[in-house]
Amino acid sequence: MLSVTRRELKYTIDYETSLILQNELECLLQPDTYSQSANGYYTVRSLYFDSWNNKDYKEKFAGIERRKKIRLRIYNTNQQNAKLEIKKKEGVYQKKDSLVISRTEAEQFIQGEYYRLLDMGEETAYRLYCDMVLGVYRPAAIIEYERRAYVYPAFDTRITFDRNVKSCETFFNIYSNDITFMPVFTDKVILEVKFNGVLLESIKRVLAKYNLSNVSVGKYALGRPLMARYIL
Repeated sequence: MLSVTRRELKYTIDYETSLILQNELECLLQPDTYSQSANGYYTVRSLYFDSWNNKDYKEKFAGIERRKKIRLRIYNTNQQNAKLEIKKKEGVYQKKDSLVISRTEAEQFIQGEYYRLLDMGEETAYRLYCDMVLGVYRPAAIIEYERRAYVYPAFDTRITFDRNVKSCETFFNIYSNDITFMPVFTDKVILEVKFNGVLLESIKRVLAKYNLSNVSVGKYALGRPLMARYIL
């Protein structure tokens, strides 16, 4: 089980600004493992689960201080595992607990076979089982986007640029290569600044140049336009 607790600051910026900012940050931070490719961007695909009455989706818009998201995450459709994650907002901090599971287990979860969690012997797995069964959780949306990420070991610092966010609310096989996605946030880039405790002064000085305003933007919330239009 992997566990990370950080503060998260989110901004939306235009493409030109994102490229300029990336050039500046490359002098201070290192690209993460996935970003060390030809163009520096990699694909992130997540299947979000929600309760029968879309509790997690609604709490985001209601501004509930303590809320959560449950998701399966992969980085390509050929991989033979996935991350099952529960991400909780607790005040100014975001706490993420992750379990690495097999592709077979992930496919079983998509079909609602959550009892497999009880065989893992992990506290996080047991909590997920209780949340998903008692809340009648089921797949709600697949969200996919391109990410470029930078890291620095001090204060567990991580900065990400996410572009071309798209979603699907009608098909939930996360490993499929034939998903029909709907673009939901393509005109700007989502910048996330994550750290535990203190943000480095050198990074603060770079960000201060751009007069950024912290916003509450969530890719899961963006990725449910059908829900917003026809159900709520």
